[in-house]
Amino acid sequence: MVTGPAILLLVAILIGTGVRLWMIAHYQRESFAVDELFDRLGWNLARGLGFTLDGETPSAHMGPLYPAILAGWYSLLGHRPEWVPYLHLLFDTATAACVFFGARSLFGPGVAAVAATAVYLYPAYWTYDLRIRTESLLTLLATAWLWAAIACARSGKGWMYTLSGLVGGLAMLCKPILFPAAVLLAAQPVISRGAGRGLFTHVAWYVGCLALVILPWTVRNLQTFGSFIPVSAGVGAGLWMGTDPVSGGSWPMPFPVEAQIWETAGITPLRYPYVMYEVPQDRELKQKALARIGADPVGYLRLTAARAVDLWIGNRFYLFNGDSTLRDGFLSDAADRGPLIAAYSLAKRLLLVPGALLLAVWAGWRHRAAWRVLYPVYVLPAGLTLGYIPFCVEAGRYVLPILPCVFLLSVVAIMHLSPRLWPGLTRFGLEVERTKVHA
Repeated sequence: MVTGPAILLLVAILIGTGVRLWMIAHYQRESFAVDELFDRLGWNLARGLGFTLDGETPSAHMGPLYPAILAGWYSLLGHRPEWVPYLHLLFDTATAACVFFGARSLFGPGVAAVAATAVYLYPAYWTYDLRIRTESLLTLLATAWLWAAIACARSGKGWMYTLSGLVGGLAMLCKPILFPAAVLLAAQPVISRGAGRGLFTHVAWYVGCLALVILPWTVRNLQTFGSFIPVSAGVGAGLWMGTDPVSGGSWPMPFPVEAQIWETAGITPLRYPYVMYEVPQDRELKQKALARIGADPVGYLRLTAARAVDLWIGNRFYLFNGDSTLRDGFLSDAADRGPLIAAYSLAKRLLLVPGALLLAVWAGWRHRAAWRVLYPVYVLPAGLTLGYIPFCVEAGRYVLPILPCVFLLSVVAIMHLSPRLWPGLTRFGLEVERTKVHA
């Protein structure tokens, strides 16, 4: 028997896939520096030239997982960057499945179907699918990690912690910014009531499997660069941006402000856009940034706190679509992309994500008695936030990998209100299974 949640999710997959295919077919590909960086790393790997940008010099600019997957894609299909969005479409579909199965074990199929639908139909994912960037892969890995961690909390079985560690290691090889989340999840066996006498063994399995994935690349970096670089360089560049008093390390920003960051660092003119992530340059920037922090630690803490808000809500440049007034930003966007898209974009920035956050907080408080089971849903967003705010943030983009956690909790909040809002929803089989999360 086909149930209401199954119908909803199937329709969402069909609509979301159709929109993605339409966008891919009509997208006029633009050349962005970060896209070219990943493309070059992936293509050089596919050609047997190693993890290099120029075919000779080893690189530590980015985590190796996404370029390695690109290399496999290019090995199958040839160097066709315009086909990479189809790979991202597969990642998005797998993400929706991970959200569904993880949420189903907590709140039942109704909430799971609505949460997976919200994630798959959220337009920001469509936008970044067109770019050669890590967002779609990292979102998949983060949601797979969430699903594995929820399974750990529900079952308490040791092999589940092994799986959680392996998936977490892959997520960090994609982007090491999730390191704080990995540390927080290491406490899960202790927090979970179901771990029993083997809880310290479970911690060891989790940490050991996570390290097993990361250590080979760490050893490669140590042998190649003579520095302890667990996944990728960028600590120095990130700290330098994070200590900049003008920009506050908060993206997006006007181009003159961005240029000023590197001018004050004394590394302009840039030989190429990502030269600041070269290991020697990154070391130098780290020393300069630490000197700035030492000179004004309170100012750095103030900037860090402000970035926590900018990450989730956005800075003025993001919210107003430029450095002018809200009205001027809207009119400019409407002239470029049309009034409908401009109105949606404005509503998303000012209402959608902030509203989802408020609903998620309410749902978390309402289910506070089940915090041990819901622990992974809380700590992944918290861990990503802690990973970013000491360095730099970009509103709208950097939260995408863990936005499914927020959407899940906000859907739970809406479902609790659904008897008032949409009486027919419960008859469709989309009620919250309130007892399941306490099991």
